[in-house]
Amino acid sequence: MKITKTLFFISAAILLLIFPTFTIASENFTVHLRERAKDGETKNITEKWNPKETAIIVCDMWAFHPCVHATARLEDLAHEMNKVFSKAREKGILIVFAPSSHEIDKYYSDLPARKTSAKYRHGFGNPRHWDFWVHGRGGENEHSHLAFPGEKDAVWPLPGGDPNCFESRGKKPDFSQTKILEIKDCDILTDDFVEMIGNKEYKDCLFKERGIKNVILAGVHTDMCVIGRPFGCRAMKMAGYNTVLCRDLTDSAWNCASRIKGTFDHFRGLDKVVEYIETYICPTITSTDITGNSAFKFDEEKYAKAFPIPISPNKKEVEKERGKLKVEFVKAFYGISDSNRKDVTKEVKEKFDGSRFIPIENYNNSFGDPFPGTVKLLWITYKIDGNEKSQIFSENEEIILQR
Repeated sequence: MKITKTLFFISAAILLLIFPTFTIASENFTVHLRERAKDGETKNITEKWNPKETAIIVCDMWAFHPCVHATARLEDLAHEMNKVFSKAREKGILIVFAPSSHEIDKYYSDLPARKTSAKYRHGFGNPRHWDFWVHGRGGENEHSHLAFPGEKDAVWPLPGGDPNCFESRGKKPDFSQTKILEIKDCDILTDDFVEMIGNKEYKDCLFKERGIKNVILAGVHTDMCVIGRPFGCRAMKMAGYNTVLCRDLTDSAWNCASRIKGTFDHFRGLDKVVEYIETYICPTITSTDITGNSAFKFDEEKYAKAFPIPISPNKKEVEKERGKLKVEFVKAFYGISDSNRKDVTKEVKEKFDGSRFIPIENYNNSFGDPFPGTVKLLWITYKIDGNEKSQIFSENEEIILQR
């Protein structure tokens, strides 16, 4: 008996020397799900998940976003993600990086994480993401810069727009993933939902082969890509996966420069979006369930100092400038997206009375309502004393042009 035990321990020691990365399968871990009823009441559920049956999909953590505020928050989020994903890998959770881009191989073709996904290619190319977007009830306005989930029953103040919040500063969006995120050889890098979960024609897919049942969504932006992508919360829920949003590893596109009365700042807006998702789409968790550490929080004071929100000029003060400035309109559009606009340059010029304030009470009454029931935007490009500027306004928002 003693000889048998001795041989067992010697054999185990030899295995550890030969295979130093050999690990015992991780035990199930506990997740604390939070759901929300339409009346706002929260419901907390505890479940045990097998890490080997769990994947984290990291959505669109691009190196650059048109909003400078969003880029700064994304970088902080990426540093936190590295810590969480390190713990997740130790547990045996699969990390899937999904920066949505048709140029994904331009950036990542040589990485093992990208090469591993090659076995799941289906032969008909990467489907165009917008063609497979999963909309909510009532339709959503994902193509705009509104942070508005837009489900039929969702109601709260919609954000307006300050052009500085969506200013590219002369740069073009970079559709590579931020270099802050660490991609390991054991990870997967694909933005193709068919490679992940297959479809009616293609059954050989990553999640089926790996036995994935639980999907955690992280990344940006919560109210658009994270819920709407063909690998986002809605799609995974509809495909039958146990889907959750990691609410402390995400950020919304809620416009921090909104000027509508009663609206929320960016972080309160993010909270509202999360509440909305818990009500209409899927439960949420925090990274605490993976790391055992406190959930991540954005440093609001830091962003407030780095990106002060311009104070909206008082209408009466603006009226004093009537006739003192040379203001001319270059172009004005009214609609729901870049590709679905109505040219209203003439109408805007007619309503302009020589001041920086344009007294438009209701856009629908002023320009007609080409898209009933849909939240619309007014894009205005103009010149003040020869300096060209652009601004975006929400329906019924007071229009005061910046100098």
